[in-house]
Amino acid sequence: MKTNHYHPASIFPHWLVFLLVIAAFIAIELKGQFPKGSEPRELCKTVHAFFGQLIFIAMILRLLLRKIYGVPVPTNPNPKIVTMAKAMHWLLYALLLISPIFGMLYFQYGGKELHFLGWTWPQLLSPNPAMKKSVESIHEFMGNTLYFLIATHAIAGLWQHYVLKDDTLRRMLNKIKAHA
Repeated sequence: MKTNHYHPASIFPHWLVFLLVIAAFIAIELKGQFPKGSEPRELCKTVHAFFGQLIFIAMILRLLLRKIYGVPVPTNPNPKIVTMAKAMHWLLYALLLISPIFGMLYFQYGGKELHFLGWTWPQLLSPNPAMKKSVESIHEFMGNTLYFLIATHAIAGLWQHYVLKDDTLRRMLNKIKAHA
């Protein structure tokens, strides 16, 4: 479906995911301020896992709404920029879906219970310290990659807004309906 603006139902999950990612990053960064095995450190991991699960759900919603409402026609006529923007979006989507799965695997391989809104996930995998360490490394790499990609995404949006002076950022803020 071709459109010149984002549907409000598509804008909401974009900013929701943004806020959830910030919350997850804050929780995991705070974890390092506490000694291993301490209650506050474990609480930070639990909060991080909760936000990770919310990110996964919000991303499913976001992709579903993207399918229903479509995305606007790119405002920049440069095909290289359009291709890079599409690649950036799909890489972000993939990492924001896959990273929470690796977070859940971390808990499963660690033999720890994972909770979500009063529900405990079933233990589907046998505890395995070697796999836990591998999964943790991959999850951490994806998190660090997300820092870089999100910063690049934000800088690109600001560059388009302030340097190219196009409607890309305003469309995601629902400030205007961009010109055709």
